[in-house]
Amino acid sequence: MRAARIICRLALGMVWLYEGLVPKLLFVRSDQVDLVRRSGLFFGTPEFFLQLLGVAQVVCAIWLLAGFAERLAVFIATTGMVILIVLVARANPAMLTDPYGALIKDFCLIACAYTVWSLSPWRWRKRREPA
Repeated sequence: MRAARIICRLALGMVWLYEGLVPKLLFVRSDQVDLVRRSGLFFGTPEFFLQLLGVAQVVCAIWLLAGFAERLAVFIATTGMVILIVLVARANPAMLTDPYGALIKDFCLIACAYTVWSLSPWRWRKRREPA
């Protein structure tokens, strides 16, 4: 069970790292800039906001890869992913039916996040009673 949790967490982290680094920071794609522009939900320029999203995804990826506070990390990653799905669907509904689109990949990532969430131990600290 521990190996499954770690593999799912690392897979989730690697996807977030790739998605933040490659299409948003290193090789900015015009379709992603256009998607941000059409969403109308950005500050600064669409290019700047896309870079900001990329940095946020890379930070989240590093957190996931490090394995610190796994439940919180997958909760934040999954919440961010769901928000992005809704924004993408609003700006470009055709992406939801694209067989190479992100929707089917996101379902797999949600499954990985659920696996990490359900297999991560609860870490409650017992307070020590004063002597």
